[in-house]
Amino acid sequence: MPAALPASLQGPDTFYRPEGDLAVHDSTLSDSTDDAVTVQLLEAARQHYLSALDAEQDDDSTRAASEFESAIGILNQLGYYPNIENNCDFNDLSHSVVEDYEKYIAVIDSLSPSTSVFALRNKLNQIDEQNENADQDKTKQVITTTSIPLVINGHVEQNIAFFQGRGRAHFEHWLFLSGKYFPIMRSVFRREGIPADLVYLSMIESGLNPVARSWAKAVGLWQFVRGTGRLYGLQSNFWYDERRDFVKATEAAARHLKDLHEEFGDWYLALAAYNSGAGRVNSAMRRSRSNDFWTMRKFLPRETRNYVPQYIAAAVMSIDPHTYGFDVPPADSLRYETVTVNDCVDLKVLAECAGTGLDTLRELNPELVQWCTPPGMKGYQLRVPAGASGLFTASYARIPDDQKQNWVEHKIRRKESLASIARTYGVPASVIAEVNHLGRRLPVGKSIVIPISSTGENHFIAVDEDTPSRKGGRQGSRSHRSVHPPQGNGTKIAYTIRKGDSLGKIASAHSVRISDLRLWNAIPYGSAIRAGEELTIWVAPGAASVSSPPTRQVAAVKSDQTGSAAAKPSVYKIRKGDTLGKVASRFGVAVQDLREWNGLSSDVLVAGRLLKLQGGAGATAAIQKDSANRAAGKAISYRVKAGDTLGHIASVFGVSIHQLRTWNNLRGSRLVIGQEIVINS
Repeated sequence: MPAALPASLQGPDTFYRPEGDLAVHDSTLSDSTDDAVTVQLLEAARQHYLSALDAEQDDDSTRAASEFESAIGILNQLGYYPNIENNCDFNDLSHSVVEDYEKYIAVIDSLSPSTSVFALRNKLNQIDEQNENADQDKTKQVITTTSIPLVINGHVEQNIAFFQGRGRAHFEHWLFLSGKYFPIMRSVFRREGIPADLVYLSMIESGLNPVARSWAKAVGLWQFVRGTGRLYGLQSNFWYDERRDFVKATEAAARHLKDLHEEFGDWYLALAAYNSGAGRVNSAMRRSRSNDFWTMRKFLPRETRNYVPQYIAAAVMSIDPHTYGFDVPPADSLRYETVTVNDCVDLKVLAECAGTGLDTLRELNPELVQWCTPPGMKGYQLRVPAGASGLFTASYARIPDDQKQNWVEHKIRRKESLASIARTYGVPASVIAEVNHLGRRLPVGKSIVIPISSTGENHFIAVDEDTPSRKGGRQGSRSHRSVHPPQGNGTKIAYTIRKGDSLGKIASAHSVRISDLRLWNAIPYGSAIRAGEELTIWVAPGAASVSSPPTRQVAAVKSDQTGSAAAKPSVYKIRKGDTLGKVASRFGVAVQDLREWNGLSSDVLVAGRLLKLQGGAGATAAIQKDSANRAAGKAISYRVKAGDTLGHIASVFGVSIHQLRTWNNLRGSRLVIGQEIVINS
């Protein structure tokens, strides 16, 4: 048996405590940038993000997609770290990478085989939206030989055509993987009493990847978010995630689909609710006054409108692949038996006991997130290849006790902090805190355990060899790579850092993303900013007004690319209700510049007077177009920028939020950067 744990940590709950019960109250843990491991992983993700943006500029779509996916993969790994949801850097970078990836997918024609199913679905949704017309909804055929009738119409045909063309490599891979998982899924579905044809939904949900993690933090073959997973008995924490288990997650999906079908009485509506939630489906039914999916479809969220057509396309092609031009031999079904493990043991050691490879063991046990079986969990049921249980039992009995010990004991010394202990062992501070149920203060002399692999490998530090922290420089040294806004649209200002500033505070004041500040100024994670240093910030039109000195405008780049800061002044006639902020936002200049150009000592504007705008031809054209459109009663088109809200846009153009929603058929308040908003005069 392994060496005894410290007395204070003995018991069945030694390492694991269900999420939500963690006694971690140290405020430093909510911002894990003090955690060396988290910093290195964030910087590794940022470097892949930088490479993706570089590849975009080089029109290398394959490399761009691969780098975006690599960044997201690292962030997904970080997503299991305790308390990471309170880390503003993690949240900001995750949002930025996904947002920029979505924008990139929207403008490219082809997707590489390495592109995730989530990027693929995003592209399919875009294609469906672009080709939307009334004829698409017309039924051309209904396949009734299946357990769920399959309606073939323009939307379904469009998805089939995509998988036969640009998405062919993806669908071929899914057909291969179906051999591994469909026999298991069909067995579960028969046991739960739901149609076996619903197994094809897992292709669309996850691309048959048990460890898939979506941009919305849904996980596994059946893409459960944490809350819904818990409702159906799927537990998850740092060490394991039952949403990734191909049997447990399929059982949960079957029960969830059955519940939704009982609620709506229709499988298409049940599928729509599986994707977007029962509330949105009920709302669409009320608004359309119909319970027919194709009638109510336009009232559903964008992704859900094409979700059922994607399922139908996957089903008809999987049922008869040869008719649609596919000839892919499926993989062998997963065959396994279970053994009991009572210790926390490295998976490499367990694989050797079973006479198999680590990859095979991980494939059979995808719920294991880390490198070992869950600490403190007695009677863990581990899957091993069929026929290997006898060999495993005999080999496991011969393992030395020291190879069953995946932790070291550390006695807390004076002046030690959680962060310093974490740096010593290369283990995240949040993990040490969770394992030992630590609070704010570390009691001197207390023995704690540090999870360490018995093989000597550090499974937490997983950054690339060429990231800045691995080049011999000190942690936090400035990177030399910086980027400009990809479309060069906005005002470039120089901001002098003041005492008490943080990147978060500066980003908020200028309505930009923290990740952008890092990109524009080559600031890696772990690098401190110092008072007196100057930052380059590209602000959206009008956003410069929120910043207070010390800032100065460096350059103004307009959408017409004139970029002439010293061009001939243009003039604008002030209208009733105008403010400096509204005028600045409308014509893409800074409020401070408006004050300087016009010698204004206050923000009060008088209707009928003229304002100088030194924006060159771009500003002149904008003024003329704005005046002409308003005079003719025409609508104005406004493109959403970083930091925009419906309230801000309404204020700038002197209209109400209700009017904006009505003119643009908006059902919520969420805006997407680059989205065009119509403002009627």
